[in-house]
Amino acid sequence: MLPRMTPIYEDEHLLVLEKPSGLLSVPGRGPDKQDCLASRVQAVYPEALVVHRLDQDTSGLLVMARGIEAQRRMSRLFETRQVHKRYMAVVAGQPLQSQQAVPADEDGWRTIDGPILLDWERRPIHIVHPDGKASRSRWRAQQSSDTATLVELEPVTGRTHQLRVHLQSIGHPMLGDALYAPAPVRALSPRLMLHAQSLAFPHPFTDAPMAFEVPTDWSAHAPYGHFTEVPTMRFEAFKQQALAEGFDEVLERTWEPNVVLETHTHPFAVKARVTAGQLWLSCAAPDGSPQKRYLTPGDEFSLNRDEPHAEQYGPEGATYWVARKN
Repeated sequence: MLPRMTPIYEDEHLLVLEKPSGLLSVPGRGPDKQDCLASRVQAVYPEALVVHRLDQDTSGLLVMARGIEAQRRMSRLFETRQVHKRYMAVVAGQPLQSQQAVPADEDGWRTIDGPILLDWERRPIHIVHPDGKASRSRWRAQQSSDTATLVELEPVTGRTHQLRVHLQSIGHPMLGDALYAPAPVRALSPRLMLHAQSLAFPHPFTDAPMAFEVPTDWSAHAPYGHFTEVPTMRFEAFKQQALAEGFDEVLERTWEPNVVLETHTHPFAVKARVTAGQLWLSCAAPDGSPQKRYLTPGDEFSLNRDEPHAEQYGPEGATYWVARKN
């Protein structure tokens, strides 16, 4: 049974929830990507429908609609920008210094305008590019240290990975960001330091003002916040699990940075778990359509005997445990 998600607010039309970091908003591709906030909520509220999403590694406020009409009305509020969201993040460096030339309004807000485009060959990574969709974010600093800055963020538009891409584009990636931060910045936090802190909108049926807030205790000073330690799998546990599933041998493999392996097959079945770095795996989805998965530490993948696939390793290479079944 999936862990229950308890709303922080509910009425006959809406559910407001606090999503933890690491949990998908909606199901992904593959059996290991089915646990998500939507599934957990629908186990208790079967009429609940998705209105918007948060990135898997982002925590914070998310609203679901109870029924088709509520979903239609809430979606309309998002489309007409009547839903106001604020985020907190801890970013590397001192953007107040690097962005001095960017004018701030009387409340200290600065604007980042940068069109965002999916980098197709490195998906799901997005980049600022002239061919992208117009995107705007606002930010203001709350606290600074020698290494990092606590910032408040407001997405004016709602592009995929928008806040992460925009802060990285001005030279200040978020701590713990597995997609957009270099390894030293990623290592400063055990999770992505991005949290959807506040959400406000008119009620879709009554127009009554609705406002919710879940603040953080984050800081610009190390260790930047208090985190619940997530249990990690050890090699011996992975090995014993694989052997119990009928695999013949289990070992650790490391690939150098930027290695590309064109489409090939193995004369054995594979089950693997990434422990460091990142890679893109191209293979067939369960329905037979082509898919390209981006894999980071903690992700697992499986390949059948003689299944065609291609591998592309990131700028840090990758290490993973691999079990083989002959």
